[in-house]
Amino acid sequence: MAQRYHQPQAALVGSLDSMQQNKSTSAYTLFGPSQHLDSDAFWHDPSLAPPAVAVSASAYPPKQHTLLLNKKKHKRNRSGCFTCRARRIKCDEGRPVCVRCCNGSRECVYPSRTAPSKGARASATPLEPNIDEEPHGARFKSWLSPSSGAGPSRPILGRIQDGQSLQKPSMKHMSDAGAFVVDLSSSSSTEGSPFDSIRIRSLSNGHPTKELLSTPRLPSDLRFYLNFHQEFISHEHFFRISCSDRFINHSIVELALGYEPLLYALVSFSAYHHTLQIPGGRLSAFLKYYNKALFLLRKSLGSGEEHTEATLCTILMLTTFEEYIGDWASLADHHLAAHALIQELLTPESSNLVELHTNIFLWYTGFDVVAGIVAGTEATLSRDWYIAKEHYDEYQVVLYPDDPYKQLVLAASITRRFGLDMTSLYAKLSGGIISMDEFAGQNDKLGQTLESAKLILRQFDDSEYTVRSHPNKRPLTEDDIVDPYKPGALHQGLLWDANYAWIDIISAEMVFKYKSMLTMKDTMKQPLLPELNRLAFDQCRLIEAIDRWPSRGYGHCIGFKNSIGMASMFLPKDQKHNMWSRRKMAMMEQHGYIIAPRFRDALATIWQLPDVHHWWLPNDEGYTEVIREIRAMSEERQNQPRNEQRENMREMKGLF
Repeated sequence: MAQRYHQPQAALVGSLDSMQQNKSTSAYTLFGPSQHLDSDAFWHDPSLAPPAVAVSASAYPPKQHTLLLNKKKHKRNRSGCFTCRARRIKCDEGRPVCVRCCNGSRECVYPSRTAPSKGARASATPLEPNIDEEPHGARFKSWLSPSSGAGPSRPILGRIQDGQSLQKPSMKHMSDAGAFVVDLSSSSSTEGSPFDSIRIRSLSNGHPTKELLSTPRLPSDLRFYLNFHQEFISHEHFFRISCSDRFINHSIVELALGYEPLLYALVSFSAYHHTLQIPGGRLSAFLKYYNKALFLLRKSLGSGEEHTEATLCTILMLTTFEEYIGDWASLADHHLAAHALIQELLTPESSNLVELHTNIFLWYTGFDVVAGIVAGTEATLSRDWYIAKEHYDEYQVVLYPDDPYKQLVLAASITRRFGLDMTSLYAKLSGGIISMDEFAGQNDKLGQTLESAKLILRQFDDSEYTVRSHPNKRPLTEDDIVDPYKPGALHQGLLWDANYAWIDIISAEMVFKYKSMLTMKDTMKQPLLPELNRLAFDQCRLIEAIDRWPSRGYGHCIGFKNSIGMASMFLPKDQKHNMWSRRKMAMMEQHGYIIAPRFRDALATIWQLPDVHHWWLPNDEGYTEVIREIRAMSEERQNQPRNEQRENMREMKGLF
């Protein structure tokens, strides 16, 4: 049964009015600035910034706390199309297209009339190994300038089968082999744009995205960066596992080609990564697209046009960008806006049954849990969504016990729910909602949750994909703090994602034990520092093994974002271990993931090395001008006045 929510449409429109009167917050939150600039000069001169706007937290719907399984049951038709069910409206079950989907120009997909055969896969998304044999440096030779408007292109998977309404454009079903036509000219958000007259015909066995990117109506600079996205941006850049490549390199691009705010948000993200890889990269190369995405999103939301999955993906794309540049305060703004649209467009049911909604849900919850841990508050999305996903994943494992992908997905759901429950428990303690005795009992039970996720992963310890011999070994030196070539510690091929699953579990366990140590240091039976030290070395060994694996993905180190910092806090405080951590931190920033200023301050204090707040390596090694500018921009943005929630995010009060 889908939940009933307050009207997010009215909430977002109401927040626009309140934003016009709030001049004390950053101009670069969700709905600003009011114009996009072609240079980066104004970032260093606040007097040049346009009028400030902000998101009103009170304008968003309150959280729902009722568990999905405990809701009052109502009669509901289960044979309607996925689109009507996801939109929580009655379906007339007309086939092949119901009346509501036909009138709304939406794709209409029905559940299968037959049960899946034994051994069949429940998901159409294959699990692909993470393979990238070509040396990364050589691959950038053809990407030195966007002027060519082209570039090598990764093979595009076939048409998505998500069963979602793609976006505002109309969609007319055709009779020939499942083809459909998308008419972009009807979208108000593209009025007066180069996309007015584009009509796209996409066959189920063709390559629609590749064809779209080659259209002459697409400006050459946008085409260049979208091709760059296809070739170099991977699931690691979106903090996801390899099975989401289809969503990242196909579904989001198709949505973007029908919704300009998402198009420019996606292009800005690609331009950001391109800028980091070329000599002499400048902020203006990606900020002009980022600012235009903000402007177009504000215009779209203010126009009252229907919110779609593309609208939500635009906000999540901007949230991803904020995390990359280390601006956690602005991330909080986008996170709240995404929360409103999640409740409007998705349900716990559609988050399991519709592929597009599943990917959006996982994208959002990654921010939801981490934001709670960082700020020391509860996650915003209610627990029933997380429980529904975990129960669905448990059911999939029962149906397909021999599918390793299903097992990894379930382990991720357990880890995600653990993070949710941990943020909730510690927020209740800090808010005085529960006593210390109640907290201690629940904290012990919480510590047992991760063990079930570990048991799932341990069944792969001796599989055919377990690495027992590492190719191209590099000799260990006195600078190495671990042996990354330990047999059995790494998985390859179909189980490559298990490596990142272990990283996430160890990171969660380290945060949990660290917070437990801070909270109950006077009552603990045994100290946790030795255990944290052991976990830190386990984490470092896995990180180093992945970093040396020859077929790692281009964005492989982005998956370390939640692990390197925690491990660095509990390694020995000598020069050898500090330098290992500093090199990894520098590598992260050189790949675009800027460590937040508050975390840099904390490590500088722990290591008693004030210089690391300036840069990680001695003599400014690897400290490019564009990284300096990104850091300066981020710190400038975070100095804007904020409310308590944004201050908690900026100061990372949940950790420090």
